[in-house]
Amino acid sequence: MHGIGGSAGAGILLVSAAPTPSAGVVALLLFALGTAISMTLTTAAFGALLTRGPVARKVNLLIPALGILSLIFGVWYGVDAL
Repeated sequence: MHGIGGSAGAGILLVSAAPTPSAGVVALLLFALGTAISMTLTTAAFGALLTRGPVARKVNLLIPALGILSLIFGVWYGVDAL
């Protein structure tokens, strides 16, 4: 979902297909609003799933490992950027 909403190509196609510049602006604003709402709902659904029931216990066991892997990736990425 983020790939579609974050794509500049989709926005350019949307604006270029509009019959007038003002219609293009309105279409782009509606697209951005719809993208923000859909990302919010998806994030809330995943958050609710990960914080309830048996999934929450499994996720809590993975948190330290995921944190270490994220730290390793961040250091690797930072060093590579230098």
